[in-house]
Amino acid sequence: MSSSGVTGSEQLNRLSCKRCKERKVRCNRVMPQCGRCKPNDLECVYPVRVKRRSARPLIDPALSAGGSNAALSTILDRLQRLEAQTVAGPPSTNGQSIPTPSGDGSEVSSSPVAFSTTGHESSALTPHNPDREMDAMTVLKDAVDQVQELRKRSFGSTAITSSIDIPTDLAKTWVANYFQHMPACMFLGLLDRRIIDLIPDIINLPHIHVDPVILVIYYSIMYHGCSLKASNVASTSSLGYMNSSYLGCLRAVPSWEREASGTMTDLIAALFTSRVAAEFFDYDLAWKMFKHACEYCQTLNLHKLDSDENNTFFSEAKCDNERRGFWEVIQIDLFYRLILNTPPVITNDIWKVNLPWLDPDSDPLPQGMQTIAFLASSRVSLVIARFFAMLDDPENTTKPEIVAKTEDLCREMQQIFTEWQLIEWLEGAQDNEQDIWVVADVILTGYTSIIYMFRKMALLNSTSPRPPTTDLDIPDSPIVEDAARRLIAALNRLLVIYPYGVTMTALFGAYRCFVAFAYLANTILRAEDPRSYMADIKALERLSDQSTLLCRGNRDVMPLVKAMQSINEEIRKKLQNQTPRG
Repeated sequence: MSSSGVTGSEQLNRLSCKRCKERKVRCNRVMPQCGRCKPNDLECVYPVRVKRRSARPLIDPALSAGGSNAALSTILDRLQRLEAQTVAGPPSTNGQSIPTPSGDGSEVSSSPVAFSTTGHESSALTPHNPDREMDAMTVLKDAVDQVQELRKRSFGSTAITSSIDIPTDLAKTWVANYFQHMPACMFLGLLDRRIIDLIPDIINLPHIHVDPVILVIYYSIMYHGCSLKASNVASTSSLGYMNSSYLGCLRAVPSWEREASGTMTDLIAALFTSRVAAEFFDYDLAWKMFKHACEYCQTLNLHKLDSDENNTFFSEAKCDNERRGFWEVIQIDLFYRLILNTPPVITNDIWKVNLPWLDPDSDPLPQGMQTIAFLASSRVSLVIARFFAMLDDPENTTKPEIVAKTEDLCREMQQIFTEWQLIEWLEGAQDNEQDIWVVADVILTGYTSIIYMFRKMALLNSTSPRPPTTDLDIPDSPIVEDAARRLIAALNRLLVIYPYGVTMTALFGAYRCFVAFAYLANTILRAEDPRSYMADIKALERLSDQSTLLCRGNRDVMPLVKAMQSINEEIRKKLQNQTPRG
């Protein structure tokens, strides 16, 4: 080793000097002159190691690090053009007004806790303390793993032995309620609804064969339809029918996969199954089905709707439906990539699809919360896309720089909810299920994304090209704390509007909301004075108590419910042991 003071690790990681590399001989890489240059008194120059680039583009090459600013700014400008067209429409049936975007986002949020990160200074990332008695994240992650295992065992056996017995009259009601009260599903408007309406009457008739792809869609619609508040089904009965619907979907999937050829119907079935599987904590199936969906999008050339090589001719109204559906697929791709650590699929290849309603021949921009939610969710997705582009930018080399840029992106995402007043709208919402679910999706997706964007910060010092990530890696930050707090508030609000056990399990499955619960609980358990978090403690207790009440009889999710109870009990012990300050 040389006398220059370099460590053995640094010496091994150094590249061979340029002269040895040119002569293709072994270099011992000693500073300031290697073993071959020093005897000959030659200048020894070591090249600088270049930061590793990703093996594949993280998003559309047009949105990659080199061109992210221009391309993403163009898309954002187009979104702002659409937002400018959105004006307050007629009041909804429950008298609730439709929000419009503010010019400067200066409104004061009426959420329980105001933003704690309004400044632009970088917030400190505090490492977790491993010495505390309980790690809520570990407890809840283990509980979710148990839920996944229990559900796999349960549906693994019932897929062969159990019958599916859903009364015809109830099935008809749930199908009708789905189309009336659920948000418009991606591309579902391109399927003839009359087919689905006929299924309850013919599904059990002899000599009638229903295509497996239609059965997958039908049972997915049944799954959502029977859980709606409009269906007036008790929580315990709803659970049984939801399980039967999911079972019917699982049974039809293998036959459908063998027959699938990449039609629009196949695409709809894949997207439906991916969503339902995620709500049932089966992330492997959800990911598999989503990959099918992306494959079918490319088979249908949906990723080339606005490219010069697209030879399909549709009406602008139909093209707008397909554009909107494709953008929703992009949003799922980015969200899965963030929370499940999956590789990019549809965003890994070049795509050229404009936002809907921008073409002069398009129909007028629809008014109402459905459109507002789409615009807000598109902006959330652009923030996530910029986050991945920033991580892939070789110019971002230091952890403080990446952390600061991530914080700016998270504040921008917070601003989306402030400008559109989505939190305030959800607080005042009553019974419009279509609008409530699309707004809830934007809120839950956005705040969950903030938490998981910070999860990536724990991996910045890793030298592995594909470092492992877990939910335990989320560092402490006021921005993450605010996001977790707002997620818990949204969950409590939704369980008031829809007091069903299936609502709780679906939300915890699709959005991994246990991470927000655990993060906020750990913040309280680490606090010197937990009494300063009394509002958060009450919110966690409220969510745990409501989940316990609603999930009685649902054996599969009891590990998750009991884990939340044990965490709240630990918080109560900490409060009791807290010595009053003099």
